Amino acid sequence: MMDLAVGVSFLAAAAVPVGAGRQRVVVAAVGVTWLLESVVPGVLSVHHGLLLLALASFPTGKVRGRLSWLVVALAVPAAVGLVSQLGLAVLYAIAALVMLVRPATHWYPVASAAAVAAVLGTAWTWSRQDGPFDPALALLSYEVVLLVIAIAYPVAAWTVEQVRRRLADEALAGTPAAGLPGFAAILADTLDDRTLRVHRRVGQGYATSDGEAIEPEPGWLVVAGDDGPLAVVEHSSPALADAVTAQAVSSAVRLAVTNARLHDEQLVRLAELEAARARVVAATDAQRIAMAEELRDNVLSLLIEARSELERTRISSLRSVAESLATAITEIEDLVTGVPPAGLGNGLLRAALETLARSAPADVKVTCAPDAAAGTGVESALYFVCSEALTNAIKHAGATRIRIELSGSSRDLRLVVTDNGRGGADPSGSGLTGLADRLAAYSGRLQVVSPPGAGTTVSATVPVR
Repeated sequence: MMDLAVGVSFLAAAAVPVGAGRQRVVVAAVGVTWLLESVVPGVLSVHHGLLLLALASFPTGKVRGRLSWLVVALAVPAAVGLVSQLGLAVLYAIAALVMLVRPATHWYPVASAAAVAAVLGTAWTWSRQDGPFDPALALLSYEVVLLVIAIAYPVAAWTVEQVRRRLADEALAGTPAAGLPGFAAILADTLDDRTLRVHRRVGQGYATSDGEAIEPEPGWLVVAGDDGPLAVVEHSSPALADAVTAQAVSSAVRLAVTNARLHDEQLVRLAELEAARARVVAATDAQRIAMAEELRDNVLSLLIEARSELERTRISSLRSVAESLATAITEIEDLVTGVPPAGLGNGLLRAALETLARSAPADVKVTCAPDAAAGTGVESALYFVCSEALTNAIKHAGATRIRIELSGSSRDLRLVVTDNGRGGADPSGSGLTGLADRLAAYSGRLQVVSPPGAGTTVSATVPVR
């Protein structure tokens, strides 16, 4: 019954869908050969060789590294029956020590080989002592150890998978916020390897986080995707000699690199959208400015000249015509007042704001820093903000004193319009929302502070590019 239980337990352990398929095949072979030994004496020791192979190749079913191949070499004489029971105990003991010192070892193969060595060595020593020796009891002890090894295999394989998933989760925990260099730092801390770096694939080679080309060295971990290599992991960690750990790290790096690539693509698309929006706004402003200049230079000047001529004639019948011309002149002046003059940029905004202030029916004071300058689009956007703020302050808030402050730095240009009106302005109104959208086209932002009864402060900040 114990013979049958041992063979069936190895077959059942291999049938559990946990672990690598190659590894489970070797485990199943141990069970098959164990059962065959009961009817075919010639294969009496084959299960020893297969068991050592299963332990040496755990958990992937692949033999990796010189130390693991040494265990496989020890399995050959054990499988063909060239060593005695004491020799088998010594071989298992050597295998346990070898697997203990190899990089990234696991408790299961070490504990299994040590247990077999202990039970075989104890049985041999017992048989050499004076006193009764029960071979059946010694065989039963060996079978119990094999039974435990078989039952423990699925548990050990499941533990390895959990370690791999936990490693990937820990490594990826800080990736979204830290980017690929931050992910590499987290991975280095997880593996306790301060030399670890992750280099992305760029064209036909690899590059550091600073963009410098780098040539992979032997022993570095190459991470592949569906379309070929994605990255290479520079490291000195012996843990990556273990296939399961290397697979876990590869999965984590693959996800991190993919995430970083998608993030970069989103940034490029966002920049393209911002540039396109800025071009649309700039083109619209240019058309408005051109139309305003056309009205000022051609239509308005002709109307003013015609009105002057009519006034000089002093003919009463033409008085109504003169009044109509005066009304048309006023409407056109109102139409073009909020449109900036052509050629803004390089600091010309200051003169435009002073002209705008002089035409306002209120006490308006303008303060401009001498280094406050930007491109045409940015200065035009700030002019529109100032014009809209002045109109709101005078027509809707009843302001009598208005202060305009323009300041600049190497990074941004800032316009602040403050009035003593009644306050209570709605930042979500169509006018202020339109100004915010206009500034957003240049990566700028608008802030409105308008407590009821305490005036309004409109602040616009735009980066200088």
